[in-house]
Amino acid sequence: MRAVVIGEPGGVERLELCDVERPVAGPGQVLVRVRAVGVCHRDLLDREGRYPFMKRPVVTGHEFAGEVVEVGAGAGLAVGDRVVNLHRGPCGACEACRAGEETRCSGSLASFGLTVDGGYAEFVAADASALVALPAAVPFEQGAFLFCTAAVALRALRSRARLEGGETVLITGASGGVGIHAVQIARILGARVVAITSRAEKRAALIAAGADDVVVAGPAAFQREVLARTGGVHVALELVGEPTFNATLRSLRPGGRMVVVGNVTASRVEVTPGWLIMREAAILGSVSASRHDLADVLEWAARGRLKPVVAAVLPLAQARAAQGRVAAQDVIGRIVLVP
Repeated sequence: MRAVVIGEPGGVERLELCDVERPVAGPGQVLVRVRAVGVCHRDLLDREGRYPFMKRPVVTGHEFAGEVVEVGAGAGLAVGDRVVNLHRGPCGACEACRAGEETRCSGSLASFGLTVDGGYAEFVAADASALVALPAAVPFEQGAFLFCTAAVALRALRSRARLEGGETVLITGASGGVGIHAVQIARILGARVVAITSRAEKRAALIAAGADDVVVAGPAAFQREVLARTGGVHVALELVGEPTFNATLRSLRPGGRMVVVGNVTASRVEVTPGWLIMREAAILGSVSASRHDLADVLEWAARGRLKPVVAAVLPLAQARAAQGRVAAQDVIGRIVLVP
């Protein structure tokens, strides 16, 4: 089968489209014919070798949708089932899983595109526990990325920030894949949304997605404008990381909550403890999403309440060009590759 493989870390030239052996479904697994795979900013970090535990060579890609074509023993799915993936399937047995916190699972290490082969391929072997049914009303090209965008945003806002209706939420990197779906999720949860973008030409798309206000500013220069317009936000969703971290933090009102989801540069930040103390601000982390979160966003998409934003649909052979566009921030929503 054809697949995009990373051997050694580096630039887009390290993405090699080549023929590899087609996987088979082992016990508890199914073989999925990939119909669409999203191109996430994390794919760039994977390609650059930012995760030392990543196996090499590896088929990259961690957000895909397709149909089951082969079922291993005990998998519990059927040939023809339409599915999308979680980042990894929970083990169901560790302390976190028993407590209902599957995103904190310590027993499953099978992470697509990192420790096991991912979705930039014609087929992928996946644990059945890492798959969720894709409603017939949601096209593969949209369903592929909803876990890593809308569901991740939903967990961060609903479960970690405890966002309440009527509150104001700030979203950085708002035109990206997670950001533009987070705008919609925040509105579904009843919040007022302030979207941050560095490019004026993206304002219209953010307003169309539901943003109540858009601030166009450099990564470290928007907190004064946010404070002037809002008096400080109740919740901030940080999707960028170090470049915007402190401006986001200082956009909070006293008692505000900042949830960190993205770290696109993998760089460290400095925080002044005294500011946190005096403002009683909270900084929270949020990783991935649960099966329940994904089921919710898929239902909203099927009903038309959530509108997946597809920036472009490209053939798998254009993986290098797709990642180049993501790196250049030349994307509103998600680019999707089709094998």
